[in-house]
Amino acid sequence: MEVAWLRLEFWLLVLTSLALPLAMVIHLLRATLVSRWVLLGYACVLIALSGLDIILLKMVAELARASGSLVDNGVFLSEYSLALYLLPLISAGLGINLLSYVITQHLRVR
Repeated sequence: MEVAWLRLEFWLLVLTSLALPLAMVIHLLRATLVSRWVLLGYACVLIALSGLDIILLKMVAELARASGSLVDNGVFLSEYSLALYLLPLISAGLGINLLSYVITQHLRVR
């Protein structure tokens, strides 16, 4: 039996949960001027990545259930899995905040 850590789904989960959102935030913190379209694109990507994270978390949990490794079961089938589900929520929340910022900056009250 194969462990979940060595599967492509796990590494896609790491990429979509941690690496890409962190790279986006670092880029936004370093930039001094960003267009609305870039912010809108980042917002949509973050929201889409959070949906993909949920799907990948379920796939990795099934892989961990099928594997005989106790380490996989200890992380993906225990209370730690709840903490893993917070990462997509944070990404989606950041994306929604960026989206609302773009909308409120675009609209002007007379």
